[in-house]
Amino acid sequence: MSTTQRAPETEALRFENVTLEFPGSHRPAITDVSFRIKRGTCVAVIGPSGCGKSTLLNLAAGLLFPTEGRVHFGGEEVRAVNSEAAYVTQQTDLLPWLTVKANIGLALKFRKVPKAEREERIAHWVDVVGLTGFENHYPRELSGGMRKRCAIARALIYEPSIVLMDEPFGPLDAITRLKLQQELLNLWQEQQGTLVFVTHDLNEALYLADEVVVMSDGPGTVRRTLPVPFGRPRTIGSLVESPEFSELYNDLWSLFTSDAEATDAA
Repeated sequence: MSTTQRAPETEALRFENVTLEFPGSHRPAITDVSFRIKRGTCVAVIGPSGCGKSTLLNLAAGLLFPTEGRVHFGGEEVRAVNSEAAYVTQQTDLLPWLTVKANIGLALKFRKVPKAEREERIAHWVDVVGLTGFENHYPRELSGGMRKRCAIARALIYEPSIVLMDEPFGPLDAITRLKLQQELLNLWQEQQGTLVFVTHDLNEALYLADEVVVMSDGPGTVRRTLPVPFGRPRTIGSLVESPEFSELYNDLWSLFTSDAEATDAA
């Protein structure tokens, strides 16, 4: 990145005219995507299936690289795996030969966190994600939802500067989902880190996020970036009862329905 284009200190992540076309494909996955994410904010990415939402996270994580354009993290172009980012993918990617507690504590072990502190933090996160009693189980012995909870704990435990999450709460039951959403908000506010997550749940996007990036139907591009005006702390109960929430929800829904109508017409 040249000195004449230095990113502002408040910028965490930037997509600059990014297009990605996979080898052998005749159609880009995303095209001319540009938006910025401020440091310390929580941003939701929503859009129809196949619009490239997961692709954006893979680009931010340094697992994919643009065909055209650039992705910047912390003012530097992403040219390799982004070691500053914790990534919770749709697949849990747990190591099958490690127990729940060993999977959760893996990042702390790599960072040589003292054993006593490591054990304390692992115990906290095991409790937070509701896996008490399963600490010594292996991934094959867990349900899909339990594996997802383990993966979330593994990503959050070492307090990364940015967390990327792809449908993080999808397979969870309603009670666990609400508990983890609240814990995620608490942790994010304490650490003042940056959180970017993909979701199909409009309620979840408006409850968690400061800003919602709305993607068009594929090949995906940014259709609209919508600020979420609600202050913090928030509760889902207080939000859904407010007329502002209903108006914002309806705005988002109208974007989805108009996209679907345009696709049907084509």
